[in-house]
Amino acid sequence: MGAHFVIRTARNRSVNKATRRESLTVYLFDHLKDKPAQGKTTVRIQVNADEKFRDAHLAVIYTQIAMPPPPNKTAKKEGTLPIIEMSATMAVERDPPAGCEALCWVLLTDLSVGTMDDAIEKIKGYSLRWNIELFHKVLKSGCAVEKAQLRDAERLKKFIALKSVIAWRLFWLSRYSKTHNTDSGLKILTTQEWTILYRKIHRTKKPPESPSTIGEVFIWIAKLGGYIGRRTDPPPGMISLWKGWQRLMDMTEDYQDICG
Repeated sequence: MGAHFVIRTARNRSVNKATRRESLTVYLFDHLKDKPAQGKTTVRIQVNADEKFRDAHLAVIYTQIAMPPPPNKTAKKEGTLPIIEMSATMAVERDPPAGCEALCWVLLTDLSVGTMDDAIEKIKGYSLRWNIELFHKVLKSGCAVEKAQLRDAERLKKFIALKSVIAWRLFWLSRYSKTHNTDSGLKILTTQEWTILYRKIHRTKKPPESPSTIGEVFIWIAKLGGYIGRRTDPPPGMISLWKGWQRLMDMTEDYQDICG
């Protein structure tokens, strides 16, 4: 299918064996830690604390390895499982901030990692994993693509493609509102959508002349989806944002049908 992978490994497996039955001599994590750092980079990571994000300053080590098959999986229907050549990159935080656990990623990929730029590219890509998972959460839990009753693969692809546009817009809205919360709400909604939203939230027929900010609009959409918004409540999640967005779109469509 032409697909490639960048995965984070959790186990310190044996590597660089010429044959599967060769004695264990080299382990992946130890093999990387024994090498001097070949460069440094900084990534912004999400943490579960009062501060949702922090910068991690990482030492970078990369090399080529040969990964033997696991000892309990020695064969497949077509024959013996091969030893796989791949690139390994370690990103380790030498001096983490006080109270923070040191970050240490060991990434494996079938893509070429021959330079420092290649290694940083894989690290930066993996650092976006949480965003990718959040997008898929919107796609599966909000847009409910797994509940589709389509039996034809081509129809399912088209359905997922359509829902992906909606999921991307909600994901973009959640990220954009964090960095541009004082901008005009008309950057993310049409004038009609903003008017309907304001009238619904404030129970009034006359909206103000100046539009609300993106931060206010973001909270109001989430409130349509069940977000309470008390002082001690955390920021809205993607599910309440999705439900609120769906309600807003339904109200806008009804208004267009009735009023033209």
